[in-house]
Amino acid sequence: MKLKKKNILIIKHGALGDFILSFGPFKAIRNYHLNDNVYLLTTSPFKKFAEESNIFDEVLIDDRNSFWNLKKIYKLSKLLKEKNFVRVYDLQTSQRSSSYYNLFRLKKIEWSGTALGCSHPDKNPDRNKIHTIERHKFQLAEMGIKNIKLSDLSWVKYSNNFKIKKPYILISPGASLHRPRKRWPEKNYVEIAKKFIKRKVTPVILGNYEDLELANFIYMNSNGCINLANKTTIQDLCCLARDAQFAIGNDTGPMHIFSLSGCQVMVLFSNDSNPIRCAPRSVSKKKLVKIIQKKDLRNLTVEEVLHSLRNDFRYEL
Repeated sequence: MKLKKKNILIIKHGALGDFILSFGPFKAIRNYHLNDNVYLLTTSPFKKFAEESNIFDEVLIDDRNSFWNLKKIYKLSKLLKEKNFVRVYDLQTSQRSSSYYNLFRLKKIEWSGTALGCSHPDKNPDRNKIHTIERHKFQLAEMGIKNIKLSDLSWVKYSNNFKIKKPYILISPGASLHRPRKRWPEKNYVEIAKKFIKRKVTPVILGNYEDLELANFIYMNSNGCINLANKTTIQDLCCLARDAQFAIGNDTGPMHIFSLSGCQVMVLFSNDSNPIRCAPRSVSKKKLVKIIQKKDLRNLTVEEVLHSLRNDFRYEL
């Protein structure tokens, strides 16, 4: 007699870097539930990328509407209840995602996360002090899932062909607008770009719509760059990184994509974030991930970055 498939839910909203780091756990959960239906609850910007991974049977959308928007909250609640989930892996573990546990209180459900009263709470006392990858491993081990690897992005296919001549490097100059200490000044990126251009290596500038002003400044002041800010998908970032010699940028989501796609990276951290908890990870010992940290990135000099480029990456610029 054929057993009926069970419905399993994974919750992961974002941001981009955390979402990318979760593909290792996603795959491990999928492998653990080969005979079940695995659903992902995430936000709209990640829907297509998640679907193309072929990890999930269905991707559900939760754009985190205000709890005062009763119509939207009711619609989400109705959707989740209709799926009759028997187990939930809350990899977001935010106050919001934990609150969704209350939607299932009238039925018995296995819940992995930090929701008060859930069946499988993450009891790691150091969960807020360790890297996201280790936190996921500890949480899922409590559910019997132990073979968790780094996110594998090798499945990603080009959605655009930018036809960029090699060799090239990637520059990701963006960061949170409300956290200026996390942003290395654009004039410094100009100096780095010029150094590579002199060596006939093309800098490719990347970012989203919030980074357009930064990207345009670098592009206009360093003749020889390619400006792809606000012109790329997540898929494009993965594929561009595969063929890039090197990537440099602030502590932002794209840097995780670059390192997990096999690119060597230099990531600039301020004290506003902790690399112990959120630094990009390399897919190979041969691919260096170099962290440079300064209390305020506005005080990080170009010479300090050039020193690392010479000594760690062997670039004589």
